[in-house]
Amino acid sequence: MQLNPKQEEAKNKVEWPLLIIAWAWSWKTATLTERVQYMIKEKNIDPFNIMMVTFTNKAASEMRERVAKTLWIEAPRNIYSRWNFPLVWTFHSIWIFILKDVLSRYLSEELQIGLKKDFVIYDEQDKLSVLKSILKNRLNVDEKEFPARQVAFYISNAKNSLITAKWYEKEVDSSLKEIVFKAYMEYEKDLIQNNAIDFDDILIKTYAILRIPKILEEYQEKYKYLMVDEYQDTNLVQYEMVKLLAWKYRNLAVVWDDSQSIYSWRWADMRNIINFRKDYNDALIVKLEQNYRSTKKIIAWANAVIANNTSWIKKELWTDNDLWEHISYIEAPDDKTEASIIVNIIKEKEGNFKDNLILYRTNAQSRQLEEALMIKNIPYRVVGWQKFYDRKEIKDLLSYLKTIHNPSDVVSMKRIINTPTRKIWARSIEIIDNYKENFWLTYPQIIENVDEVEELKAWAKNAIKNFNDIFENLVLFSEKNVVSELIREVVKATKYDEYLTEWLSAEEKESKLQNIDELVNVATEYNWMEPRESLSIFLEEVALITDMDTKDDRADYVTLMTIHTSKWLEEKRVFLTWLEDWIFPSFRSIWEQQALEEERRLMYVAMTRAREELFISRAKERFHFGDYVRNPVSRFMKEIPEDHISDYDLTEYLKNKWWFSFNSFGSSKSDSLDFKSLKSDSNTKIVKKIADNDVSQFKKWDKVSHPKFWWGLITDLNWELASIAFSWKWIKKMNIRIAPVRKI
Repeated sequence: MQLNPKQEEAKNKVEWPLLIIAWAWSWKTATLTERVQYMIKEKNIDPFNIMMVTFTNKAASEMRERVAKTLWIEAPRNIYSRWNFPLVWTFHSIWIFILKDVLSRYLSEELQIGLKKDFVIYDEQDKLSVLKSILKNRLNVDEKEFPARQVAFYISNAKNSLITAKWYEKEVDSSLKEIVFKAYMEYEKDLIQNNAIDFDDILIKTYAILRIPKILEEYQEKYKYLMVDEYQDTNLVQYEMVKLLAWKYRNLAVVWDDSQSIYSWRWADMRNIINFRKDYNDALIVKLEQNYRSTKKIIAWANAVIANNTSWIKKELWTDNDLWEHISYIEAPDDKTEASIIVNIIKEKEGNFKDNLILYRTNAQSRQLEEALMIKNIPYRVVGWQKFYDRKEIKDLLSYLKTIHNPSDVVSMKRIINTPTRKIWARSIEIIDNYKENFWLTYPQIIENVDEVEELKAWAKNAIKNFNDIFENLVLFSEKNVVSELIREVVKATKYDEYLTEWLSAEEKESKLQNIDELVNVATEYNWMEPRESLSIFLEEVALITDMDTKDDRADYVTLMTIHTSKWLEEKRVFLTWLEDWIFPSFRSIWEQQALEEERRLMYVAMTRAREELFISRAKERFHFGDYVRNPVSRFMKEIPEDHISDYDLTEYLKNKWWFSFNSFGSSKSDSLDFKSLKSDSNTKIVKKIADNDVSQFKKWDKVSHPKFWWGLITDLNWELASIAFSWKWIKKMNIRIAPVRKI
């Protein structure tokens, strides 16, 4: 590959701190991979001495493939089989790798991190489950007053600020933080007892062991050359860890694009660039400003918008791409028309459906777009709602595997002990929990000696014994069979397939069983390993999978996602929707300069996802939060030179009245509508009868009926916002308070 002069300069600077300031699609990844080839082939550096870190599995996989191609070798199957290959993985994968490596060679008492080999990783659902139990059963607080999700946020914030549970007491300045402190202390005790870590601990525990001098020296010698992509997304812990590893030899190259720093809510810290320049004041700075993907007009627009930020490094993105497609601005009269116009553009354009990417600010904004796509029979996929690994059947089977791997995992044990139903009811679980708390016993110890638990009824003891027999047989099976066979055995031994599909229609039953088959299919990739190793590595890699990693690039469907999720994507045609003040930028950021600048960077990221065509849309009126609202056009639109914008002509759409296929605003298809009235800013509202349901009557997994979509199952319920899986397979998001649904 032919690099430009700036990329060549970055490639050749190996033994010195290097700051690569890059813009979107400036071939920074290609520069890094060429740099690896240069280091190995030209500088004769041992591949095992090279570490290259990024943030997503997708990006890391692409990097490995490129490195493998340039070195004419095969990319490794996983991080544990990288013979003669650099360490090219995500932050979390690498830190887990280091954790396991150290735990396999040192006594846990020597490390003092409260962790033993064969630990499990708790996802967000597992974490919330533990915290809910702590708040209710130990702290006796009302979760409505102190929600587990809010407590989890404060704990995560503390961990990413390197504040331990013990030291958090100094942060207490309110009743909420008092509860957080107590919950944090109890939560850490549970993690130690369960031999588990959450995602924040992956960083915290690794940082703790790297501060042990002899271990740090070992890894400094091992990884003498470090590269970090997307350095602007690092938080305090990640910055400090990279600094520790690089401090001895100072061969650190980082890629920084402050214009794409959009993850402050994940603790990314923009101040890290200041710290970098202070810690490496002699670093060479190279700017990559040429864009190789987008058109000149898209680049000009992106430059115009981001220039309004004050806290950014001055650079000028440019391109040689002379394609000059218009950037089209759609100003629709209402939200349903907005969705209709977008879908009809997709329908009329030549090429594949997968050439189209629809972006919005938050997940809840996809509903109208989904309805429009369904009406036109256009296949689509929403990235960011219910993930494959979050589905009930998948979570259940993974919980079996986690418990087989680590019987101390209480969260997983409690999920499977009565799944399928064994008549081990909530009261029995409560009794076991009390024994666990009072006598500091583990679940396996209590279950193995269940006859000693006098409070349990005879039938409950028998049910628990039957479960224990099944579980012990599965543990024995896992010692001689790989993980894919183990999943099949779990389904067979527990009759899980019968339990799962008992009350479902034939279509739903097939869908659920296909999901299980797909899980087995994923697990077959680990068949070449030793049985217990295949289980351990499978669970580790599944825990680190993001929703973007499950995207099938071969399938022909329109992709819908939030702008945050889209950061590592590009597409031929991009639709950026809901461009209204109070929505994008969000109402939370309007009055705060730092937050508003991050929203503007988000706008920049969205625009630069487009290679050839970019459509921006807004609705003059939309149904939002249970009411019809009119918001002004987004201030970001006003920052774009007028000669860069072409108004999309709505005349044909309005004349043909095709948008009434939506039954817009309750009108029938035969209704007429004057074009001039649509273009006006009239405050006239059409009254529509709205349901007023009692939200407290609904809960997760309730069956509901809908006059249009028949019956469905509530798969997720967050305050008033529900995800409902209807019998025709689609999952719809609805405000359960105002949606025309009733409980079956």
